[in-house]
Amino acid sequence: GKLPLAAGRHDLELASTTLDYRTQMTVYITPGQTASVSVDVPQGSVSINAIPWANVWLDGRPLGITPLANLKVAIGSHEIVWRHPTLGERKRTVQVTAKAPVRVGMDFHQ
Repeated sequence: GKLPLAAGRHDLELASTTLDYRTQMTVYITPGQTASVSVDVPQGSVSINAIPWANVWLDGRPLGITPLANLKVAIGSHEIVWRHPTLGERKRTVQVTAKAPVRVGMDFHQ
């Protein structure tokens, strides 16, 4: 979204306590102009497993068969789908942060 700022130099701090993320940037606003900045979203790590094995999709993208370890993904919320040919499908949403790896598993017997 847009953030209205006066002309000149502005030192911005972008932070999310939920995602363990904090960065600083400087933006220069020219009078009567719009400035755009992009934020490089950092990567977090997620490992996915299942009992028994399962095919896995992350945010609608197929990843392969469990176990899947140390996958690099952008920080934020992600939907994981496990599919087993005889035990069906399960879904879970996980929060990937900048600091701690996420390990998530699915037990089809529960």
